[in-house]
Amino acid sequence: MKTKSITPVTQKLIFATLCLILLLTGFIYRSSLNGEFLSYDDTDNVVNNPVVRNLSLSSIPQFFQTGKLYMYTPLTFLSYAVDLKIWGMDPFGFRLSNLLLHLLNAILVFIFARQFLKKTIVAFFIALLFAFHPANVDTVAWISARSNLLAGLFILLSLICYFQYAEKLKLTYLLLSIVAYLLSLLAKSSGILLPFFLFVIDYLVKRKWSIRIIIEKVPFFIFGLLMGLITIFFRTDTGSPQSIATFSMVDRFFMITYSLCGYLFKTIIPINLSEIYAFPLKPNGILPLLYYLSPMIFLAIIAILKFMRRSGFLPIQILLGFLMFLILILPTQVVLLEDGFMAGRYGYIPVIGIFLVLGVILNGVLNRISGKKIWLLSLLIIPLIVFAINSYSRSLVWKTTLSLFDDAISHCPDAAFSHNCRGMAKYNTRDFEGAMSDYNTAIQLNPAYSGCYYNRGIVFFNNQQFQEALKDYNNAILLNPKFASCYDARGILYMDGLRNDSLAMEDYNNAININPEFAQAYYNRGILEMRSQKPEAACEDFRKVRQLGFTQADELINKYCP
Repeated sequence: MKTKSITPVTQKLIFATLCLILLLTGFIYRSSLNGEFLSYDDTDNVVNNPVVRNLSLSSIPQFFQTGKLYMYTPLTFLSYAVDLKIWGMDPFGFRLSNLLLHLLNAILVFIFARQFLKKTIVAFFIALLFAFHPANVDTVAWISARSNLLAGLFILLSLICYFQYAEKLKLTYLLLSIVAYLLSLLAKSSGILLPFFLFVIDYLVKRKWSIRIIIEKVPFFIFGLLMGLITIFFRTDTGSPQSIATFSMVDRFFMITYSLCGYLFKTIIPINLSEIYAFPLKPNGILPLLYYLSPMIFLAIIAILKFMRRSGFLPIQILLGFLMFLILILPTQVVLLEDGFMAGRYGYIPVIGIFLVLGVILNGVLNRISGKKIWLLSLLIIPLIVFAINSYSRSLVWKTTLSLFDDAISHCPDAAFSHNCRGMAKYNTRDFEGAMSDYNTAIQLNPAYSGCYYNRGIVFFNNQQFQEALKDYNNAILLNPKFASCYDARGILYMDGLRNDSLAMEDYNNAININPEFAQAYYNRGILEMRSQKPEAACEDFRKVRQLGFTQADELINKYCP
């Protein structure tokens, strides 16, 4: 099952068509380049992140030695450092890098689809679907989704190289596939189950089963296991604000099957898209009925496909496309993050499997009609135009933090996370009344939302309502005893508002014990120690702030710490 050789004329036509796809995609996303750094993670990942500053050859090993911001994604942070070196603190450059990665991924999707289906025209259709699909806007237009773009790039390269290896059995391609897989894990661990799909490629190219087929996958599984353990080690967010403890393991099973069905539906009919989807409400401790029905829907789809396959009506590539989707999406669904439920960015690469299924169906239809193929292909332009228009509209949503969460709330008003984030955006624009309103709404939607109590406490503190701020900080810490930022905030309240230095010192110590790299807590503790006539201890904390890469203590060091 080898790809036919391509004539020079065909090569030029393919090149010209790919260039046209890239130009159209760039035109669709042009407005996304003019947005700001969002307070939705961009400020933490880039603006206030000392790790990405002062890039040099000597600093590169540091990216691979420790986790950053509770994640191990060294290639992603290294890419931010490169952007910062080129563009400075200009969000345009960072957003442009995201778009360029998406364009490159569209080319790789074409190559992989052509390997998978052996049909150039269908591969173009799949590449267009990928490039134009509105669900991908959340990945392309958000600087902090860079990890998905980079991981996707190397996942596709790994698959393409392995396809070449499976067909030609040249060791060089296998080594390149292993290296690309490792790089994908260093960008993000979402592709950890990719080695299982390599067996699917072996089956597709009709390799004979042998011990060699298993042995050659061993490096993939070793790297996957290693990176999985590293990811678990570093995935210890100290301030995870939304509690999901109310969801049992049974609940989570149905939530995962529901989200899988959601990805399938929104891939085919991308309507009512949102960056944030609310966790389901549980009146009387029961999930909505559709969640319990979702496994049956999913199993019914699988049963129908199997029946069609056995009856000879279904090409094997359809089943394999679904398998690709499942293998790549499942790792992202196991951990329920507060902003990750059904998030479009997690489907960026997995839904290529669904695009392959649609491509197989299109190819089957083309093979069954004779003289009207051009009319069918012309009709396909209509959904692609609709996708392109919707993608352009969604790219406008990502210009500012306020516009993003205004849109999210308009589509999903029950998402407490969206109200909390919009509250933070309003606070940053000094709309304290609006921020308070959003925080109140978020707490009504989710009374166990520790992060929202923390944020509301900051507003109370700003308004000098110290007792109300203390109540909110206490609630946040009660709900999340490892909330380092809240200990630090409460320490400031005790130090500057309630004038209780001993309790302030206790909170700063707690914050540092939870997060030994918490520069702001060292700085605040140093201020308190200086005020308490302990200059040596204060200078030690100020030097720690500088060591962590922050500069706010430099003036104090120069003045008091010879």
